[in-house]
Amino acid sequence: MSTADGAVIGTTQIAGSAPRNRAFNVVLLAEGFTAAQQNDFNNACMTFVNTFRTTPPFDELSAAINVFRVNVRSTDTGADDPVAAGGTGATVRTYFDASFGGNNIRRLLICNTTTALQVAAAQVPEFIVVLLVVNSTIYGGSGGSVGTYSLAGGATEIAIHEMGHTAFGLADEYPYYAGGNETGHDHHPAGEPGEPNVTTNSNRNTLKWRWAVASTTAIPTMANPNCSQVDGRPNPVPTGTVGLFEGAHYYHCGAYRPEYDCKMRALSVPFCRICRQVIWNRIGPLATLSARARTPISVIARFPEHLDVFAVASDGRTVSNWWDQSSGWAGWFNLMGGIASPGGPGSPVTAVHRYAGHIDLFTVGTDNRVWSAWWDAATGWHSWFQIGDLVCRQGSVINVVSRYSDHIDLFTTASDGRVMSTWWDVRSGWAPWFHVQGGVAASGAPVTVVARYPFHLDLFTVGTDNRVWSCWWDERSGWHGWFQIGNLQCRPDSTVTVVSRFPDQLDLFTTAADGRIMSIWWNSRKGWANWFHVSGGVASPGSPVTAIARYSGHLDLFVIGTDNRIYSTWWHENQSWAGWFNVSGGVGMPGGQVAAISRATEHLDLFTVGSDGLVYSTWWDGATGWAGWFALGVT
Repeated sequence: MSTADGAVIGTTQIAGSAPRNRAFNVVLLAEGFTAAQQNDFNNACMTFVNTFRTTPPFDELSAAINVFRVNVRSTDTGADDPVAAGGTGATVRTYFDASFGGNNIRRLLICNTTTALQVAAAQVPEFIVVLLVVNSTIYGGSGGSVGTYSLAGGATEIAIHEMGHTAFGLADEYPYYAGGNETGHDHHPAGEPGEPNVTTNSNRNTLKWRWAVASTTAIPTMANPNCSQVDGRPNPVPTGTVGLFEGAHYYHCGAYRPEYDCKMRALSVPFCRICRQVIWNRIGPLATLSARARTPISVIARFPEHLDVFAVASDGRTVSNWWDQSSGWAGWFNLMGGIASPGGPGSPVTAVHRYAGHIDLFTVGTDNRVWSAWWDAATGWHSWFQIGDLVCRQGSVINVVSRYSDHIDLFTTASDGRVMSTWWDVRSGWAPWFHVQGGVAASGAPVTVVARYPFHLDLFTVGTDNRVWSCWWDERSGWHGWFQIGNLQCRPDSTVTVVSRFPDQLDLFTTAADGRIMSIWWNSRKGWANWFHVSGGVASPGSPVTAIARYSGHLDLFVIGTDNRIYSTWWHENQSWAGWFNVSGGVGMPGGQVAAISRATEHLDLFTVGSDGLVYSTWWDGATGWAGWFALGVT
């Protein structure tokens, strides 16, 4: 009946090891367990943990999740079961005063939420969600500020469903309230529900989950032909299709759910894609990122006190994290549901900021088409869209340059290796893709680009003969033919990294066939120099050389070595190249990349995928030297 009918015994952390102050902390409270039944509660908690941690998407996020059980004894077993709601009439003495029959619906299991929240706060002050485990085999549960579930058959499924309400604000997707035969639930009232997984809107262009709906999917996808009853027909489309399925939010018609089935509609089925995304967006920022081993990381500095990092998770999701001097790292989040092509090292997400309040992203999708999304400070993120009909090589890189704030140039390789380009201008939109001067790249070789002036572009790639080739475009004369730069024989998948330290100078870096790190330079006064070996360095097979010019008389290089350690060297004007050194003991993935950026002249930030598959970062400052590597998550 009240806290006089029992006592709090103690708290035990039963899963997870994340720091409490930046973890998703789940607290399980015992209700209706006597002193002699505490081991039953302990077993029920472990059953929950085992199911919870293997349920997508929680299985991907377990590194950021802690689970605590709070043992509480009650005088009696179970919960109240009022006759008015179809129950037995039982009245029991329990600590949290749990009762079936909320709103005269027997399965609606409620409790004294104030007491539950007070106990959770006292035992685990950093709690995120509280679930009350009720010692009864009568089916029941509820969401709200405290989730409840009984130990009926499928208890853990009830628990995870109710957590969907309590922790993530998800709506029930089933099309009835009290079993399906009740009156007054034929048509959903006017107005858009606030929950992210139900809607009354049937407009494809404004649908809240439009980013996940294929252009070929009909909207609505399934409409109820008889609003006086629940639509029991089978799924008309393949399982997992995101669309608009009528019958949700307790109503037969007028409300829609994203997929035919979902854990928020029926137990023992997976969460739908929209619910998984909502969960991931809530917990994901607390976790470190397991990334594709060799897919390059992109980083931009829209201003000196801010960084935006873009990566591809191990399952292909396009993700981002950002850092601001005033708040630290925000945590990883999924970019509008995007999935990148897995071929080769995997397609990266490349980014450009045409001005400080805008970001444009590009990747090759799983259909091997080029996709883009954008963010603006005024409107936030906008959905991915396809650019033309070009079919790329699996895993192709989209390199991008913004010669001025209202213009973008893209370069990539088609499925047959042709070097392709398109451009966008604020006045005319996207142009068609075109073949750049007949160029064909070696299998796996990207096309790199630099804009030395707003009216000039230089391109570089490794050709099918494994030599380095270049061509250039000038606003006054157009595109010029490809020409070979020296006789260096490269790895076929080598990247030609280019830096323009000032408008009339180019420095190139790549890897020879035997892995040697090679460089050459061009100057408008002297033309092309000869290739030379940079300080004896040798790269891990497939690892590109990253180059940064912090100012016109200085270069910093970074690479993964043959021992998979992260190495750097530097050059200063009128001095020779320094020797290679291991950066703060860092170890990367074989063939991996080291992303680098200089947001201030005397500062460098590095990013890579470590030997454990997680994304790491370190930094160097002229005043303090190199910092240690840390796993990138939230701070």
